[in-house]
Amino acid sequence: MFKIKAIFLITIALISTPIIGKCEERNHDKLILGGKYIKERKVEYEHDVDNSEEYYSLERFFRPSNMPILNDRIETSLYNIYNGKPSDVKLPKKLLENPRDTIINYFSVLREAANPTKGTNTGCGTLGEAKGPYPVSYNFLSDSYKEKYSYKDYLKSFENKLHINLIKLNEVPPSENNPNEIKYFVELEVIEGSKEQKGLFAYYYGYIYLDNENGQYKIKDIKYTAENYLCAPYHGWSYDAKSFVAIEYGDWCSLVSGDIDVKEGGYEKRVYFKDKDGSEYYVLFYQLTNGVDIKIADYKKGKDGKWELIYIYPEKCLEKKKS
Repeated sequence: MFKIKAIFLITIALISTPIIGKCEERNHDKLILGGKYIKERKVEYEHDVDNSEEYYSLERFFRPSNMPILNDRIETSLYNIYNGKPSDVKLPKKLLENPRDTIINYFSVLREAANPTKGTNTGCGTLGEAKGPYPVSYNFLSDSYKEKYSYKDYLKSFENKLHINLIKLNEVPPSENNPNEIKYFVELEVIEGSKEQKGLFAYYYGYIYLDNENGQYKIKDIKYTAENYLCAPYHGWSYDAKSFVAIEYGDWCSLVSGDIDVKEGGYEKRVYFKDKDGSEYYVLFYQLTNGVDIKIADYKKGKDGKWELIYIYPEKCLEKKKS
């Protein structure tokens, strides 16, 4: 039997909650991989969780990804404009025809890009296309995003990032306060340099926001969080979808009545439950490479039997309990 004692640092995907505004202010100047770096929010909350069910395995928290890469498109016409001035780059319209294509093409350009730093010994000789692709990838960004971050800032954010694989990509529901936004979830597998003669794998997840700019879909914002290892297997209730719902929706919000049912499909998890009035809900999660389940959205079954997007903020329930 495995039992998690959770005097624990709660990890909440801040970028899906309203409180992100305060975090953006603190981290506004921190740019990584061309996107704003969002730190995990940590709150102390003690709770015992029994994860003795047969399906539960700690191994998921220690294994790297075996996901196929998505950014494998080759656009040979772009090679001629690598290493040029960002202001001179004109992207073919076909690369920006819809949001999903924009993201895949963006990371296909970045896949072989590398910005090594002094003191790292990873690789042999020139790495991939070196810095050549960055002027091109920079032009996948909207005018408003480029006004916030110069090309110099953008290039610096890729320091010590030597290879990028896009391994997860899904459109997700918009934020409650911006219902018309175009929002995608992404997970990246990145090879980073080290002081020793070896490369290190790092994983990041986050959200990419797009806008239609003169008939072309461009990236207007990016937010990434680095994936932490060795937290979940030792301090883990909020990293597991079922425990997350039991505690945050049950204990904090008193919303759960009866059993909690988990259905999995690939890296997607749906956690179903009912409230005391018999209304049905499910919470959508995605499982990251480090085994952590990240909350994506809440749904409630309407009178017509269809699932409707809703917004539940368990952290507000906890604040009320404390007050």
